Amino acid sequence: MAGRPPLRIGQHGKITRKNLGGGVWLARCRYRDADGVTRVVERRGPAEDQYGKLAEDALIDVVVQRRATAGDDINLDTKIMALVDQHIDRLEEDGRAVRTIDTYRYCAKLLGKIMAGVRVGEATPSRLDAVIRSMRRAHGDVLAVQSKTILTGGLHLAVMANVLASNPVRDVSPHRAKAQPKGATALTADQLRELLAKLRASEVCQRNDLVDPITLFIATGLRISELLGLEWTNYNETDGTLTITGKVIRAAGKRGLMRIDETKTAAGRRTLPLPSFAVTVLTARRSLPYLGQQSMVFPSTAGTWRDPDNFRARWAEVRDDLGVPGSTTHSFRKSIATLIDDEGLSARIGADHLGHTRISMTQDKYMARGRVHTAVADMLDRAINDE
Repeated sequence: MAGRPPLRIGQHGKITRKNLGGGVWLARCRYRDADGVTRVVERRGPAEDQYGKLAEDALIDVVVQRRATAGDDINLDTKIMALVDQHIDRLEEDGRAVRTIDTYRYCAKLLGKIMAGVRVGEATPSRLDAVIRSMRRAHGDVLAVQSKTILTGGLHLAVMANVLASNPVRDVSPHRAKAQPKGATALTADQLRELLAKLRASEVCQRNDLVDPITLFIATGLRISELLGLEWTNYNETDGTLTITGKVIRAAGKRGLMRIDETKTAAGRRTLPLPSFAVTVLTARRSLPYLGQQSMVFPSTAGTWRDPDNFRARWAEVRDDLGVPGSTTHSFRKSIATLIDDEGLSARIGADHLGHTRISMTQDKYMARGRVHTAVADMLDRAINDE
């Protein structure tokens, strides 16, 4: 004789109600958990529960919650944006950078205005392509690319739940930006040398405490979050090195700036030997009252972490007078990469210095292209010229 057929994982059996007296009801059922074990789940209703309906509603809520925890609540009627939010929560749980999570949540908020009611069963490549193109028209190329990224992650959850056979985002047309991003412009060695001299002579730069930070940018090529997150414990005066161990961030929903002991990538945790002019600047700074007495190397006037946005604003006010219009703090980072390339040092050295995980990033994005190379003409003269 055949026994009772087993429940599927995430499925509950028949719900029964039992009157316990005094107007209290007990609702119970069998439920097969994600580990494959079938358990009895029960909930009691409040005293005013006349027929046990409130107890059953409470039981159903528990079952739905357990199913959601196991990831089995996903079906063709699930809203895609719910999966996107769940994907971002998983990234946060896995330790993804705070700024990355904030960026994705902001993108998801904008994306939700375009496709709030679209469900998994409606996720065709053509519809998703239209959504991403709408994001590009409304918010630009960067947010369009981010939209595709978080949609891929969200719908991957539907694939893992066996609701979709494949991820439809992967069939969306590749995104092509209308124009190449401008990015920061690298400065030449002569420009950097002239800039250092003008910095030291500028009363405005001295008054706004720009001289030392910009000098360290030129000497290291650090990211602004890394530079403003430096502590004196990161500086080894004896060895003349800086150890990068963290960065300054502003997290959504949290007041003020904070320093976190993590870098943008694993390769970002590194030790940099400093040129002598940088050692001189840091050694002198450490001996100054207030500046040398703070835990951070570049504090604000209030003794707190210095705001990267405020720093950029102060730099934008003076860069034209210093002869480097349009340069950003990232320009110094590109300058270092380009000088490394000009010196004939390997891209691996550049990647290690800048804290890049992939060497191709250093080569493609940071080492300046389109420059005039007289070495090619000199080589042709040597090899071909018969004069």
